[in-house]
Amino acid sequence: MGKANVILDNLIATGKAKPMIVVMPWGYGDMRMITNGWAAWRDEVLVGANFRKFAEALEQEVMPMVEKQYSISAKREDHAIAGLSMGGAETLMVGLNHVDQFAYIGAFSAGGLGSSHFEIPFPMITPASGAALQGRLKILWIACGTEDGLFTPNQTFIAWLKGNGLNPTAIQTPGMHAWMVWRGNLAAFAPLLFQDGSS
Repeated sequence: MGKANVILDNLIATGKAKPMIVVMPWGYGDMRMITNGWAAWRDEVLVGANFRKFAEALEQEVMPMVEKQYSISAKREDHAIAGLSMGGAETLMVGLNHVDQFAYIGAFSAGGLGSSHFEIPFPMITPASGAALQGRLKILWIACGTEDGLFTPNQTFIAWLKGNGLNPTAIQTPGMHAWMVWRGNLAAFAPLLFQDGSS
């Protein structure tokens, strides 16, 4: 996210956010999502594979590498995951399916929520289990600009979560699918992390 380092540095320097290690991997699990251009989003099989491969790479490659190179807490209460656009959808897929690893989840203008490949990727979320799942999350934060083409799918997904016993913090801000919206999302979300005395 452009300027993310500056936003986070300023928040931490002014005491508005806790110091944290931030890892920002490339969000593509399948490079055909780039080489095929916008047509890739019409290929349901490819998009589904992209999401799954990203989740696998994050869990099997990125996270073990970070844990090896940095002295970080192993507690789920000290782990957050966030992303924007396609990364917002990946954040929701990974975070909600791995509440054993993440207590904070933030999605900004999540893209892909209205496609068939993303309809039921959450086997853990049912009306019977959603409330218990919500109890394990410190924050489930979903934001989208009101002029964003993804606004309606995001609102539909939020309603689906609520219908299954979860209560996400739903943020609506003026704006389109643009950096200025996401920078504002990050500036609002980061100060909420790790404020309960965790390291």
